[in-house]
Amino acid sequence: MSHIAPAMPQKEALKTTAWRYSLTDRRDLRIDMMRGIALVMMVVAHTEVMSIFNIFTWERFGLTTGAEGFVILSGFMLGMLNRARLQKSVLLTISWGLYLRAWKIYRVNIIIILSILLLSYLPFINVFEVTHFTDRFSGTSWSLYPVTPQIKETWFNIVLYLQIGPHQTQILGLYICLLLLSPLFLWMLKQGRVYWLLAFSLLVYGLYQRWPVRVTAAEFEFAFPLLAWQFIFVLGMSCGWYKEELLSLARTPPGKITVAALVVVALLLGFVAQNHTNPFMPPALLMHVIPPADFNAFYHTWAAKNGLGPIRVLNDISLMVTVYLLLTWCWTPLYRLAGWFLIPLGQHSLYTFILHVYVVLAVSQFVSFDLWRQAWLVNTCVHAAALGVLWLMAKYNVAARWIPN
Repeated sequence: MSHIAPAMPQKEALKTTAWRYSLTDRRDLRIDMMRGIALVMMVVAHTEVMSIFNIFTWERFGLTTGAEGFVILSGFMLGMLNRARLQKSVLLTISWGLYLRAWKIYRVNIIIILSILLLSYLPFINVFEVTHFTDRFSGTSWSLYPVTPQIKETWFNIVLYLQIGPHQTQILGLYICLLLLSPLFLWMLKQGRVYWLLAFSLLVYGLYQRWPVRVTAAEFEFAFPLLAWQFIFVLGMSCGWYKEELLSLARTPPGKITVAALVVVALLLGFVAQNHTNPFMPPALLMHVIPPADFNAFYHTWAAKNGLGPIRVLNDISLMVTVYLLLTWCWTPLYRLAGWFLIPLGQHSLYTFILHVYVVLAVSQFVSFDLWRQAWLVNTCVHAAALGVLWLMAKYNVAARWIPN
């Protein structure tokens, strides 16, 4: 027995080590999986039926959505990749590449707007769900396209300035603006002025919280105001730029304390999220510890979705650190469970996001969008089918030659 007993802890240690993320590729698959999770959350949110997917994606593990993950991780990837590129190329070359990318996405956005407009003239296609935004609680709908005849000049203005279009792809307008600002952010990071960059970004964010104004006439400003959302993009870019330094810091005693504190914050806000007053979520799946009035006051004051309240930003940061840590320690089982599905989506996140509006349109031809109708089995199959189509297209790079990623 004296020879057998010590073998048990060693076996457990080997099992734990075997579970850990140990890939040495330059591409961090944990980030790809997180991007895949964010994409799934957005597709489920935009395909507005109530299914089992909603139970796991609709602010269930924190006061955060897939949109924040999309923006933060986009900034992270830009920071991480362009730091390496700047070792071989000058900033002017990198900046030109970013401007070309922004121009390409802008053209794709215009194509989306015009294609939906053209499809609206076909009598056998119902484009209501991609040309209107509907408050599912009250049933009130707002048209996102003109409902009265417009002169040619007006059409040029509202299309070119992205003042119309499907709400499912509004965030592309924000991403275009952030790409145009990215050379400035990269220059400050390259000069070692990360604290100045973060301080200025935080100042702009704070000013928006006090005096919310829209700096562009684009439609995306209603859901993703640039002055607020630039902050989490800059945070993501800074973390991506200093990824290796941050990982090294996380292994030190102060770093471990910071990471532990962020995990605790994520758990606390996860508890708060379980008291959500979402009317579409079955009451049995929610906790009722925090009174609804108190939760709503807290939510709309400190964790507002569109304005990106400060608690929401804190939740975004803490939850991402927690998920990254979880993927690091439990990579093998999580990869086997969902990595095969999430990673292709994450590696083609922009490509898949662009295509998803047409998948949503296709689904709406056969299914009435209604969050009150809890046909769990049917709706779960609808979400699974929509995600499956997008996964297959990403897996086999359908039309990837023309669609940016």
